[in-house]
Amino acid sequence: MTRQAKKDLERHYLDRVCSLLSDFPAGRIEDCESPDFLIHTTDRVIGIEVTELHHEPDGQPVPLQGREAVREKIVDRARAIYDGHGHLPVDSKVHLKDLPYRKGEVEPLATAIAALTQRNIPPTGVLWQSERYDWVNRAYFPEVVDYIRVARYGDMTQSFFSCDGSMWVGPMTADHVRQVIDDKDANVDDYLRHCGESWLIIAADGHRMATWFDDDAQVRAATFISRFARVFLLRNLGHQLIELTVARP
Repeated sequence: MTRQAKKDLERHYLDRVCSLLSDFPAGRIEDCESPDFLIHTTDRVIGIEVTELHHEPDGQPVPLQGREAVREKIVDRARAIYDGHGHLPVDSKVHLKDLPYRKGEVEPLATAIAALTQRNIPPTGVLWQSERYDWVNRAYFPEVVDYIRVARYGDMTQSFFSCDGSMWVGPMTADHVRQVIDDKDANVDDYLRHCGESWLIIAADGHRMATWFDDDAQVRAATFISRFARVFLLRNLGHQLIELTVARP
């Protein structure tokens, strides 16, 4: 993820909190780095730090969010290759095995996916077409691609490529959230150089599976020790806001 993409995502989370929190302070929003944003109200400045809650390490050499990022890079490159050949706009959905792909594998995999997409463009009158890896098509179908589904919609003006995945979604634990708060608490002194008080937004269930969690009852019931004035948990693709119980150290 580029620096600008990260900042855009943080702003998206901030905007969602603004829309869900009835007493969100009115004021000018300034981009910052430490914390991520400053809210200039008539009588104070509030610093807001935004972070994502990711699954804890699963024992693989590359964390889940890193593996997802590489898969996204592969399909993004596949779209560029496909579009570069001037094919009709399509919606191509690919399921790649959850593996730690190396840098040198990105281009050949992207090239193969672009070719698979072109091969599976549905004929006129058919909405979508799919193909799975099997023993017969292994000559042109990479084994790490489980399946591909290509759709054509009448009003499409550009191609859209996405990468499916699957994982076990476990409950959100208080200890996991506490670790995130503790890590950010270490920076509060730096945040307070720019503002009078600081808030923390922890985003889950976002754009990547590495941020997906199930039941959060344990987190709702917990009290967290923090120097942040307020701590929020943003869930369900930014549609649910939970203010966590915080006690001062």
